[in-house]
Amino acid sequence: AASVGPSVPSLPTEKTQAFSPASAGAAASAVYYVTLKMSRDQEGELVRSFFKSFRQNLKPGCLLGVGYLAAAVVLGLDIVICLQQSSVLAGAMFFTSAVLLACAALFDTMTFPLLARCDNTPGALFKMSVALTLRNLLPVLSALVVNVAFFAVGIFVFWPVLLVAPGLASYCNAFLFNRIFDKYGMTLE
Repeated sequence: AASVGPSVPSLPTEKTQAFSPASAGAAASAVYYVTLKMSRDQEGELVRSFFKSFRQNLKPGCLLGVGYLAAAVVLGLDIVICLQQSSVLAGAMFFTSAVLLACAALFDTMTFPLLARCDNTPGALFKMSVALTLRNLLPVLSALVVNVAFFAVGIFVFWPVLLVAPGLASYCNAFLFNRIFDKYGMTLE
């Protein structure tokens, strides 16, 4: 019997869920896992290491990635709404939201290398990233500037840079993060 009418899409399977946009956090931690090893000349099989780390950090990476994305969307919308208002309260809310968004960007910059290095719950990883960011503010700020610079060059100057920007920025930042982690005795296996 032939089917009549539009076909109904099937529900996503476990394999297709792993490649959703929510898995960007797990992918970022996997890239950092590989680049942290590369910056120490400890790399082995890069592709196998990447996918091993991706699978291992899928759940916490997705939770942290979605959490940061939700915070960025809420704060971004708050900034847009405040820009449309012309009151003292809107100005104060704009400043507060901009500071919180900058803090979230700094914490996000530290969270995924930390996820690549540590096996912990998402809540504990967030607390550790906040503490490490506050204790190492200038190196983490430098890493955030490197990330923004690579993506800005890709967006405004030469778009093919976007194809290599995540890996190149992660590799440059791996040297900074290895110095931070060495201060606290965190080593890769």
